[in-house]
Amino acid sequence: MEVAGKGMDMARKPVLDLSECTDCDGCIELCPEVFKRNPAGYIEVAEPGDYPEACVEEAMRMCPADCIVWEE
Repeated sequence: MEVAGKGMDMARKPVLDLSECTDCDGCIELCPEVFKRNPAGYIEVAEPGDYPEACVEEAMRMCPADCIVWEE
């Protein structure tokens, strides 16, 4: 699923470190088009392909566990 030859923003994907996550649902509330709960009850990153940068950045800033990062 690499996006070769596209702009930097297109190649980035938000990643959530579940081992650090406090399960607060803040990211889901701030950016529901990117973060959701899977059937097992864990928060995961949706696969929309193009992530709204401002929304993801706000979720990163507001995360109490600081467990959301961009992956190239």
